[in-house]
Amino acid sequence: MYPVVNLGLLFTELPWRRRFAAAAETGFDRVEFPWPPLPPDEVAGLARAAGVQVALLNMDAGDLAAGQRGYTNDPRRTARWRDDLRRAVDLARDVGCPLVNVLAGRRLPELDERDQLSCLTDNLRWAADLAEAAGLKLVVEPINDHDIPGYLLPRVSDVIALLDQVGRPVVELQLDAYHVAAMGDDVTKTVAAAAGVLGHVQIADFPGRHEPGTGTLDVDALLAALGAAGYDGGLALEYVPTLPSAASLRAVAARYPRLGPIR
Repeated sequence: MYPVVNLGLLFTELPWRRRFAAAAETGFDRVEFPWPPLPPDEVAGLARAAGVQVALLNMDAGDLAAGQRGYTNDPRRTARWRDDLRRAVDLARDVGCPLVNVLAGRRLPELDERDQLSCLTDNLRWAADLAEAAGLKLVVEPINDHDIPGYLLPRVSDVIALLDQVGRPVVELQLDAYHVAAMGDDVTKTVAAAAGVLGHVQIADFPGRHEPGTGTLDVDALLAALGAAGYDGGLALEYVPTLPSAASLRAVAARYPRLGPIR
């Protein structure tokens, strides 16, 4: 397992163009981010200039600030969604990123939920072919429906059921410990249940979504459960810092050395 810093929630005190270098200066050699507000070719150049590897990127999921969380489930937007997925795969290939995160979307009250799940499944099967041809994997993330009411896949068990329907090994689970805890589920038991499909892991404490060690999440037990599950991927710090980002990351690393290779 290796640490990753999320540039969507960390280093927000800096403009996007400075965040890649800031992560490297703080000692991280791997980053992740939501779809960035910069041209993809510029993003690729910034990552290369900073000497960081992109461990995961999110495809365009709409206006996150307005509450959008993807539209993979909307059959009226399939053509747009597939164009956005192609752009994400192109960027991932340009930066050497192995994983693209796909958000399912919020329930659409005007459409039958079965039709939305069918659209989601069909889009992921289509995307699996594109990802496999590019040498990439896709991950699907459950998001708790307290923070994001109406999210289509609020629990890890929902995503596991979807993956069974999709039936493609290049489509895996992204597990965010914060969202698991926010749904009231036991994080370590959830990790054990998801052992066969874990593609990426994100960590923030609960409640508050702040630094690991500030809430009720048993980080040591989580790391032990991931090891027992045979997980060897990224441990992404995707939390809202209570200190300036570099100081916050150093504090996390001091408490949990596996989460921060601070030089």
